[in-house]
Amino acid sequence: MSAAGQGGIEIPERVESIAEAHDRLRAATAEMTEEQARASIDLPGWTRGHVLTHLADLSRAFARQARYAVEGRTVEVYDGGRPTRDRNIEANHGREIAWLRDQLDGGLAELEEAWSVLGAADWDRPCAYRDSTLLATQLAWWRETELHSVDLGIGYGSERWSLPLSAHVIEFLQPRLPKDAAVRIVAEDTGGEWTAGEGAPVVVRGDQRSVAAWISGRPAVRTPSADGPAGLPELNAWP
Repeated sequence: MSAAGQGGIEIPERVESIAEAHDRLRAATAEMTEEQARASIDLPGWTRGHVLTHLADLSRAFARQARYAVEGRTVEVYDGGRPTRDRNIEANHGREIAWLRDQLDGGLAELEEAWSVLGAADWDRPCAYRDSTLLATQLAWWRETELHSVDLGIGYGSERWSLPLSAHVIEFLQPRLPKDAAVRIVAEDTGGEWTAGEGAPVVVRGDQRSVAAWISGRPAVRTPSADGPAGLPELNAWP
């Protein structure tokens, strides 16, 4: 697996991008109605309420990862693991928009506070999220806020993703590519290239943001193309 593209930005720049996403989410929920909160979105079986609940819970979970990590300790992302996450989303997604808004605002504030005390070296502290470091939580939250901003249908599409974000999404989601094909992704606007797998060669071409949208299962302004009669490869599950 290899990559070369527009993916390298420093931690402070990424934190600034995340702060902009927080502002976007707060502004969107401030105007959201009860009907809009219950409206279905492109994620199968989910409404905007599901997304807001998920983001509220995950922001608090990542804040806790940071608080424990600076004390030299680790803790589960969610008490009880993934089943607890799923139960909370199902139990709370249908609540009133005012409650959903307050939960999201509180979670974002908690995460901002937890991250505000971190120094550069703290991002390398171990945590339980994917048995990795706090930097992994920052990258994950960057993805989550950007991709779910698209899912919410608030006028923010994948064409507005930054080139560093889109390159990171492509790199992170390489495991979604089939292992029985030699897939080469070519970002025609940036020159970025990614390769993965072994087998019959497949070349996927498109602008970098559209490729990131395709591999993440989000709408793209221009659907990437693939060389050969088989078309775009079928994607595996989210890693």
